[in-house]
Amino acid sequence: MTAVEDLLQVAAAEVGYLEKRTAADLDSKLSNAGSNNYTKYARDYFPSLQGQPWCDMFVDWCMITTFGKDLAAKMIGGFDAYTPASADKYRRMNRWFVSPEVGDQIFFKNEKRIYHTGIVEKVESGRVYTIEGNTSNGSEVVANGGAVCRKSYPLSHPRIAGYGRPRWDLVASVSERKYANGWNKNNTGWWYVYDDKDNYHVNNAIRIGGRLYFFDTEGYCVKNPTVTTLESGELDRISGERVK
Repeated sequence: MTAVEDLLQVAAAEVGYLEKRTAADLDSKLSNAGSNNYTKYARDYFPSLQGQPWCDMFVDWCMITTFGKDLAAKMIGGFDAYTPASADKYRRMNRWFVSPEVGDQIFFKNEKRIYHTGIVEKVESGRVYTIEGNTSNGSEVVANGGAVCRKSYPLSHPRIAGYGRPRWDLVASVSERKYANGWNKNNTGWWYVYDDKDNYHVNNAIRIGGRLYFFDTEGYCVKNPTVTTLESGELDRISGERVK
């Protein structure tokens, strides 16, 4: 797959996710559904904005999950949960277009400003097909709708403001790598890749998305960890039951 296809695969896997009433069950697609804008997308990368509209957070989350935080920031000019600011980042990079390509970030406008965003999944027969966070099903643009949905619009839709195009030239296909950024799993357990060079946390305790995780000497996440130290007080090793 290409890098664009890798991004779309991540986004498509989120279709059907519903925002939550509270901070409980954030990783579940359907549990604790509500209208208070609590999501795993804010928890993981925008914790101070938990409870706020999250369409732009969703796009950034998909980029970071696919390419890692540092590379994704270079590809889209940085991260911002405010849609007008995100659009301006593309303009400053000379990556703003009026005609879409697959993988673009689509921006929508109302009478006052750009106010909603998503990812272009397909362009076909005079329509643009998208995956959007914080929207709902239907033919109209819906901001703050509470779900991740597939949508489509005519290319001439008056609410479409334009398209930001990530720097695809900066990244090879994630499929060419051994692991994906973020959480990976095999029959032994889970580990966390933190950059685009397949490096992962080993024998360390790290906060990810505001939560503390422990990784053993082989890099697997463990629960009920045992932490041993040297006489100097420095960390010696972390062990425990591997999370599966």
